[in-house]
Amino acid sequence: MLKFLLTFGAGIYTGIYISQNYEVPRVDDPQKLVQKMNEKLRELIDDNKKKSTAEQIVHDIKKEAKKILDD
Repeated sequence: MLKFLLTFGAGIYTGIYISQNYEVPRVDDPQKLVQKMNEKLRELIDDNKKKSTAEQIVHDIKKEAKKILDD
């Protein structure tokens, strides 16, 4: 219990310190975050439905190759 309280207190202190000394952007409220997530999922589903299996494989290979080249 004591370990939990110390960890929790240190987390709160760190969060307050960071928010006061650095420009941390505000986080959207949960409803907006869920809405954005749903929009992204719909886009992904629509993109996958439009492509044939062969086109999807080529797309996935290009996507992975781009990740490798960017690293």
